[in-house]
Amino acid sequence: MRNYDRPNANVPPDIDRKRAHIVGGGLGGLAVAAYLATDGHMAGDHITVYEQLEVVGGAMDAAGDAERGFTCRGERELEARMECLWDLFAKVPSLIRPGRTVLDETREANLREPIRSKLRIMEKCGQKNDYESMKLNPEDTRAFLKLLVTPEDQLEDLTITDWFTPAFTESNFWYCWSTMLAFKDYHSLIEFRRYLTRFIHAVERIEELEVILHTEFNEFDSMIKPLLVWLQGMGVRFETGTEVTDLDLRQEGGQIAVTGLHVKDARGTRKLALTADDLVFVTTGSLTQNATTGNTHTVAPINDDMVDRGCFSLWEKLAARDSRFGNPARFISDIDKTNWVSFFVTVKDDPTLFDYLEHRTGTKAGTSGVITIKDSSWLMSFIPYGKYYPTQPDTVNVFWAYAIYSDRPGDFIKKPMRDCTGAEMMQELLYHIGLKDQIDRILPHCHVATAMMPYVTSQFMPRKISDRPKVIPDGCTNLALIGQFVEIPDDAVFTVETSVRTAMMAAYGLLKLDKPVPPVHQSKYDLRAIVGGVKQMTDVQSFSLAEFPPEILDLLQPAQALDLLNEVPAYPK
Repeated sequence: MRNYDRPNANVPPDIDRKRAHIVGGGLGGLAVAAYLATDGHMAGDHITVYEQLEVVGGAMDAAGDAERGFTCRGERELEARMECLWDLFAKVPSLIRPGRTVLDETREANLREPIRSKLRIMEKCGQKNDYESMKLNPEDTRAFLKLLVTPEDQLEDLTITDWFTPAFTESNFWYCWSTMLAFKDYHSLIEFRRYLTRFIHAVERIEELEVILHTEFNEFDSMIKPLLVWLQGMGVRFETGTEVTDLDLRQEGGQIAVTGLHVKDARGTRKLALTADDLVFVTTGSLTQNATTGNTHTVAPINDDMVDRGCFSLWEKLAARDSRFGNPARFISDIDKTNWVSFFVTVKDDPTLFDYLEHRTGTKAGTSGVITIKDSSWLMSFIPYGKYYPTQPDTVNVFWAYAIYSDRPGDFIKKPMRDCTGAEMMQELLYHIGLKDQIDRILPHCHVATAMMPYVTSQFMPRKISDRPKVIPDGCTNLALIGQFVEIPDDAVFTVETSVRTAMMAAYGLLKLDKPVPPVHQSKYDLRAIVGGVKQMTDVQSFSLAEFPPEILDLLQPAQALDLLNEVPAYPK
């Protein structure tokens, strides 16, 4: 997008009379508030954010201290081509560098300490796996190329295993890609294809993780906290410990308007009557909804309550009234397939583990990116961090870990991960990285915070395109939907970019701003990215007619196109 196409929006008519009600205080909800108050010219005290928890930030959480142990349930991969995300944080002032923005701060942190993995896959108790080859067989190579040009409406309800051979999920590409993004083989082929086309520029160096960015500290302290402080400074109102349980809708002549909110907090329940000047923005689902926690000595139980599911329950009520609101049942009906467990470890006054990891990986903590243990029955991955919290002493190290399969018995701890305490998860990890003989020394120095998240990969479940609603469903006059469970053509869910993009589309759309949303980065049309990704996945260094299925050859004018493909330069870092 050209800078010429990014003008300042005119002040919307009657903006001084409008009020905004934002359901959900995750990144998407905070981003809506930011765009309403800046590009939308709405007064901050006309904007209210309702959050069920006592703290905002949603899945981007981090808390604790060195004495009691730090906590963090998840990790997000950031990259430079998340256009809406960086548009937002180019506005937000840094809390630690006066006169700079969060974007400035983040870019400088990555220039100082870029991520460059030298050990992406580990096996056999700490040994480096030979992943120089992505090891796709010819059949899966052809299936991959065909997938790139197959329309999405031909992929509805299909899974990854419906498209590829069983050998595909044993390839090094699959281990690198799936553990970085939390894909399982029964997940949606539509979502898998979207990730391939959206991030094909990342495939060429997937084993080195060079496209991945990190924040200065954890994402709560580096992104959510400065965003919150900035919004509060503009007068935005926050009602935490407050749940919106239902919406009153008026449906006439094919149009839908929200006329009331049903709100529950510590004081009880109440109804807020709305007018045509009130705008409502609803987060339809949360990856950490109904998450539970455990610690070193306790197990995080599974919350399988199918009735009280917060924002999911609100979405179910909307969908029951009108098909324009999508079909939440496709995503949240099978927590055995949508859950995983993560654990966050605080290691105090013992450098044994981190000295070992820096020696083994050849990288400084905080710069290696995710490391996957290929022969772990849980398929466990972990990230050693550097200084991840502003208050973290030099004698304290922290890392985050998660596993794809919570229902399989471990290799050292012979029971499913979901039934393990934090200490048992830590023992399993130490065994797999080659420190079995150091367990008794290291474990007493560890505080382990665990999290069971029943819906963390629910957005990946097989679906039809219509199962996710539009950001502004057809006919809605004052209602928009945001977050990971709305439909954005071309973009990938389970990203912070999705949260911010849906927020921008919602705010601009309901206010009818004369300002376009930045388009999704289209590396799928960049020959440098396509050629680099195909070469990496297929181990092909030059192209010949034999490498392409008929569907691709029909698009290529083969003789001339192949000469061109073989001359394409590498995609720029």
